[in-house]
Amino acid sequence: MKSTNASGVGFILLTVFFTVSGQLLLKKGMMKIGSFGSGAEGWTAHLIQALSNPLVVLGLACAGAAALTWMAAVSRADLSFAYPFMSLAIVLTLALTPLLLGERVQIHQWLGVALVILGVWIGARS
Repeated sequence: MKSTNASGVGFILLTVFFTVSGQLLLKKGMMKIGSFGSGAEGWTAHLIQALSNPLVVLGLACAGAAALTWMAAVSRADLSFAYPFMSLAIVLTLALTPLLLGERVQIHQWLGVALVILGVWIGARS
């Protein structure tokens, strides 16, 4: 069992930041591009268009940064301690979606997030 130090918590929080940022940037970029088609030819053209969109590329870079900071986090903390913090990404993404993307969040979605928070709180108690 590892003892978690401040740098471990810092890397966990950086992972959450990069995860949330990546999701929001990726969605914002894809809103400009539109939905992927069902055929292979349309899908390929759409993928090329997506990968040339700066917001999509930045979102993917954030996902890569999240993976790297996660590796640092789990090298400094027990997974059983670090992983519940990833639920913060769910909470923050849901909270920021209406503000940054203009999406409407339904009450049942907030209730689901409240259950996640309750579950993390129960799991974190020792």
